[in-house]
Amino acid sequence: MGLHKLINPLKNYAWGSPDFIPRLLGKDPDPELPIAEMWMGAHPAGSSSLRTMEEGISLLDYIDTDPGRILGRGAVLAEGRLPFLLKVLAAERPLSIQAHPSEAQAKLGWQRENSLSLEPDSPLRNYRDPRAKPELLCALTEFIALCGFRAYREVAENLSKAGLGACLKSYAPFAKHQNRNWFQRLILELLSLRENRLEDALTALKSSLREDSGLDPDIRDCCMLLLEYYPKDAGVFAPLYLNLFTLQPGEALFLATGVPHAYLRGAGIEIMGNSDNVLRGGLTQKHVDVEELARVLDFEPYSGGVVTLQADGPFSGSYPSPVQEFELRRIDLGGGWGQSYDVGRAPLIVFCADGSAILESRTSRLELVKGEAAFVSADVESLHFAGDGTLWLATLPAQN
Repeated sequence: MGLHKLINPLKNYAWGSPDFIPRLLGKDPDPELPIAEMWMGAHPAGSSSLRTMEEGISLLDYIDTDPGRILGRGAVLAEGRLPFLLKVLAAERPLSIQAHPSEAQAKLGWQRENSLSLEPDSPLRNYRDPRAKPELLCALTEFIALCGFRAYREVAENLSKAGLGACLKSYAPFAKHQNRNWFQRLILELLSLRENRLEDALTALKSSLREDSGLDPDIRDCCMLLLEYYPKDAGVFAPLYLNLFTLQPGEALFLATGVPHAYLRGAGIEIMGNSDNVLRGGLTQKHVDVEELARVLDFEPYSGGVVTLQADGPFSGSYPSPVQEFELRRIDLGGGWGQSYDVGRAPLIVFCADGSAILESRTSRLELVKGEAAFVSADVESLHFAGDGTLWLATLPAQN
């Protein structure tokens, strides 16, 4: 049987929302227990389980029984592991500034930290596996995010208006030359500010926020939000040098490896390479390794932007991304129209975000209601969807 309903782990992080994911699951919110993420996939740090198997076998263990059959053409992408991880993310407060490594960087970092005998779950680890972690996040509510470096000219102007020019040794040469070399020095100096130098920079920023310094109002509001939660963290300067996006429901951001980002508020569907490699740069109590982050960061101005659904039918479409690890698709069954879907020898996770849906293959049938998800193995040739639900599909890009 290739269709399996999933039991999905919930992650209780301090930055999570106490109500979005519980309401999605039809549960009563607990104001004392924020739920930040629901994971749908086969990651060692939180694998889904199969409801249809005896004793609730984990999806990770189930795939290990026959990766070639269950993952199909996905078996070679992540050495027999599911190539992608699907999440519902709900942020009530800002997450850390972070970036993710490429596959080559992840393998080198993983090997290096293994040679240092760091335990796999050590808080000092930067690399928890040897895989890349590209991401795509699609908003379910209004979603505020910082993503990618601003144009150098904008950064120079923002730092000047925030009164930070006199606080940073790299500012004057950067403002004069505005090239990648001086920009990298400037960002690493900002991320590394400590003690008296950090206090001086924070004082200058707060003074500029109290006065009419000419900063863009959205940047001012964002800095004030970060100061509310992280009053003594160098990450509060991030809106001055990272692009600020306010996504509306259905809009997405693709985050290539090396792109700095921070999610500030909102709920969304997130799909990523099946990895837990995170290099942090601020807005966190967790491990920050600025030197290692510098090896990963892409210091060029961000060339991406908002990604929208590319329709391939009247009720379905996908969010394009230039990676082989995943593709995010959406199918709307609201009109009661049934839809056929070619699995294409790829593993598939189906999440029902609203309403209900019936999934039917040649040999199996199951029903999903709001908040439920299913795993479909690659040996299922085709599916038929029926119902009135909104479905999110995590799969692999179609073969050329």
